[in-house]
Amino acid sequence: MTILASMKAHTEQDYRRRIAQVVEAILIDPAAPHTVDSLAAFAHLSSFHFHRIYRAITGESVAVTVKRVRLARAAQRLADAKESVTSIALSVGYDSAQTFARAFRDFTGLTPSVFSQRQRDLGSPPGNCQERALRALTLREMPPMEVLCLRHAGPVAGIPHSYQTLLRLLGGHPWFPRSQCVGIAYGDPEDKDGFTYFAGLLPPESVPAPMPLEAVRVEGGLYAAYRLIGPYALIAPTFQTLFGQWLPQSGYEPDHRPVLELYVAPDTSESQSNSVTDLLIPIRGDPA
Repeated sequence: MTILASMKAHTEQDYRRRIAQVVEAILIDPAAPHTVDSLAAFAHLSSFHFHRIYRAITGESVAVTVKRVRLARAAQRLADAKESVTSIALSVGYDSAQTFARAFRDFTGLTPSVFSQRQRDLGSPPGNCQERALRALTLREMPPMEVLCLRHAGPVAGIPHSYQTLLRLLGGHPWFPRSQCVGIAYGDPEDKDGFTYFAGLLPPESVPAPMPLEAVRVEGGLYAAYRLIGPYALIAPTFQTLFGQWLPQSGYEPDHRPVLELYVAPDTSESQSNSVTDLLIPIRGDPA
């Protein structure tokens, strides 16, 4: 029997609340010297029990979460291209640009400078020398979808943990191997009160949504699609570039439908460097 299976419902809910607070603390200050002992004290748990519970709920160690949050924050700042690599490295908890560059390359398969250049290429206007990057964006007409979803609660950095819960709840169903993971997002992730995210699974046929899941219908329509190859932590900074730089120059207007993440080919290794994810922005009509 796993540690989660042995918990009573109210105890599990309390532990999940505490772990969400721990993840939020890491997100607020990723550069802090977070340790199992310091975070266990924050969660009001012994270090031994905290690490077991943390891993059971999130599916990863504290060290992996801290690394992922730090490098995801760094990727967002690299996408802005307003700071030096050294400044970014120090701001997210690395003691040198060299140490940070090695960790970032292991995490993404790219050096910080190459990643930053790729983001600039993606946001460049049409007609210049960056057309190869722009051709990575395609228009795609999507059919309506009925998705089994778990509504994410807590900080954005905890979204991978919602997928862990979703897969644990649905992994025993016979149709599960033929399903695709889908992320559904409404609003701006920087706006806590105006952002809603669903970790979803698209089954091959219509099935009822068992508690605590809900069925979410996504209307079909036109999307601008970008295929991201790399860890899931790069999803947010890539959307940041697409919305902040590509969309205003594209001539298209955003539609009211949700933003979608289609998990085409997950990479289950720690680095996730070979994961393939299609990022879809809803648009309408012809470009202006």
